[in-house]
Amino acid sequence: MFWPWSIAQQFVADEHKVHWIEIGRLPSSHMTDVSLAALVSSATGNGAVVHMHTAVNEQTDGDKQIRRLIAQHGLQPTRTVLRQLRRMVLTNRQDPVWQSLIAENDFYGLGGCRDRWFSEQDTGQLKELMALLSNEVDWKLVKARDTDGHSLATKPVQKQIQAEALGSEVQSLMGQGLSVYFQRRR
Repeated sequence: MFWPWSIAQQFVADEHKVHWIEIGRLPSSHMTDVSLAALVSSATGNGAVVHMHTAVNEQTDGDKQIRRLIAQHGLQPTRTVLRQLRRMVLTNRQDPVWQSLIAENDFYGLGGCRDRWFSEQDTGQLKELMALLSNEVDWKLVKARDTDGHSLATKPVQKQIQAEALGSEVQSLMGQGLSVYFQRRR
């Protein structure tokens, strides 16, 4: 089920617990001040599972170029502006800058473009959540898969997560596109 962050926050504030959290799109600092790590911590109890990906979508070269244009020209997320930006990309579809953006499904909907370009995901939220989940006393990595769906040994992935939580960028999982499942121990 999809919940806007405001509804999820209220659900947790009402002291409800969940058994499964699937994290798709990260919150945007432009839309909410929710702390994903705090929400996960409050919403889960013993045995709850959190499934997330270590890569952040909407980070193509095309997305970055569009965001530069938006900032440079002070554009607003109106239907007309979104259509013009999308038309510009489609008109220049042969340019390598736009190739990966054109391949994204949500590029073909105005809502997807608005979210991608005007409500950028906060990657700091993913780092905070990874730091929370790296605590082996409270959380256990139960499954990790690569971008092809192959299972990975959990011990090395767990070591990388912990190293990253301690500040080591050498072993960063961010951007590697892993699918990871954590289970709350207590």
